[in-house]
Amino acid sequence: MGAQALFFGSPIWTFNWNPPYAAPLRRLAATGCKGFELTAWSVDMLGYYTDETIRELKSIAGGEGLTLTNFFYNLPFARDDGAPVSRVNLDAYKRGVELAAKIGTPIMTSMTPYPFQSEVRPILQRPTAQEWSAAVRPEWDWTAEYDVVVEGFAAACAIAADAGLRVAIEPHPYRWVSSGQGMLRLIERTGAPNLGLNFDPSHLFPAGDMPHYVVLSLGDRIYNTHFSDNEGHTNAHWRPGRGKIDWTAIFAALRMIGYSGPITLELEDAPGASHWTHFREATPEFDSEMKRGIRYLRDCAAEIDITIT
Repeated sequence: MGAQALFFGSPIWTFNWNPPYAAPLRRLAATGCKGFELTAWSVDMLGYYTDETIRELKSIAGGEGLTLTNFFYNLPFARDDGAPVSRVNLDAYKRGVELAAKIGTPIMTSMTPYPFQSEVRPILQRPTAQEWSAAVRPEWDWTAEYDVVVEGFAAACAIAADAGLRVAIEPHPYRWVSSGQGMLRLIERTGAPNLGLNFDPSHLFPAGDMPHYVVLSLGDRIYNTHFSDNEGHTNAHWRPGRGKIDWTAIFAALRMIGYSGPITLELEDAPGASHWTHFREATPEFDSEMKRGIRYLRDCAAEIDITIT
């Protein structure tokens, strides 16, 4: 097996959850990252990426030596009141794919939906909740709902393939893909050759998976990474080294499957990070957290003679 090219990266949103992204991109580079991830949280947010904005972001990335690793944009699902199943908006997804290809990403990242677009509390609230449940309606057709998800992602992967892109699913607690086995099932059901996993241990670990087992199970369907740490009870996104995840075991597994590409730190709950609960720009403390996380992961990889640039 040849030498692996691994490099550190970060999503843009931990520096500033919402646009504009020019200044956060420069901050991201200053922490030592070489890769970056952009996002559109909704169809409406696609409008931020005008031709002028795309040129500006590409110019900054080129000047800083940054590589765009992936573009996060959810395949949109919705459900009408009283309907037995959800519906998928492929036209909106195609708009996102066309934009992502124009920006120059190789990968579209998405989460699978919650069943029937149901409201589920964030898992971060679980330790303080006396009861933990979610609603179920008698009209819901569970078999047909999963079929909608399968057919939707099969069509989405075809749209992405036409644009030369791969599709990476980010596992997330309580969604249709919350585990490595859920990802394998979706790959098998869709039959899409360009469908893989955005490997995120902070979501897999509290959902009951051993993260390095997932790497070995998915093999070359590991397309990208989101690295953060937690204690296994919630999907908190702490700096690696602050929780219980075995990072050296993860690097050993990544080497076994021949993974090359970004080691992306997604430190959404680190001190100072920008976050969906407040939307403010990250504080200077967050830049320090990023640098400390990079040093820690580099040391973990070095224990087994893996170099990350």
